[in-house]
Amino acid sequence: MATLNAHGSFYRIQDNITRTQKSLGDNMQRLSSGLKNISAGSRPGDVAVVNSMTSGIKTLEYGKANAEAGVAALEMAVADISRLSDIITRLYEMNQIGANVFTTTDDKAMLKLEFADLSAEYKRVGDEIKYRGQDLAQAAAGLTVEVGSVVFGTVTLDLSIGTIGASIGNATATEVSTGGAGANLKKDKKLVDTIRLEAASKYNMASWHAMHAANHLAATKIEVGNYRDVDFAAETSELAKNQIIAQAGTAMLAQANAQGQGVLALLQT
Repeated sequence: MATLNAHGSFYRIQDNITRTQKSLGDNMQRLSSGLKNISAGSRPGDVAVVNSMTSGIKTLEYGKANAEAGVAALEMAVADISRLSDIITRLYEMNQIGANVFTTTDDKAMLKLEFADLSAEYKRVGDEIKYRGQDLAQAAAGLTVEVGSVVFGTVTLDLSIGTIGASIGNATATEVSTGGAGANLKKDKKLVDTIRLEAASKYNMASWHAMHAANHLAATKIEVGNYRDVDFAAETSELAKNQIIAQAGTAMLAQANAQGQGVLALLQT
């Protein structure tokens, strides 16, 4: 009976040593690679989560880039519309000059020429509010970018800012040169201010989405690390434990083997 028990102990200890050696090997692989998942079968749930998050990160990077492109486009648009606002302001000044009783006929003629130049500039600026070939100053919505991630959720931003007239729409050269364009200049100013407000509002929204996407991206990368990156402190402790168990197992294996040898020697005597 003693021989059978010793024999059974030998194989049980051998089995424990084999499993401990596998765990020890896994510890060393994790520590050397820095990754939790080192084989096809380890932590499959973590692998699935990481794969999903990795897809989300990749799409989120492009969603962030889309938002940043929208920010750049709207920043350009706001700058262009600010120039239109400057033109309207100059027309107010010219209208005030035209209302002066001492303004001569020649002066008024010069005001009309300057009005023509400003009107041409207004049209040129309004026609060129484009970013990478796309016209932002269009009536219909539909100039959109998709931000976010198809994995985590997306938001569609409309970058259209409204229609800018082909020229200064209400005030005329004659009105400005005679000081009678006040009412019509108010209409033109309101149009430009409305479009600028629309562009600025959409710029703020696109800017926020770009910042939000950047924060979301950083947070997701950190979260992926929780599933993928090894905990070096815990893994080092586990390594030390498995090393001790392996050493103890080897000693116990020797004792179990010696026990069987002792029983055999006793029977032989």
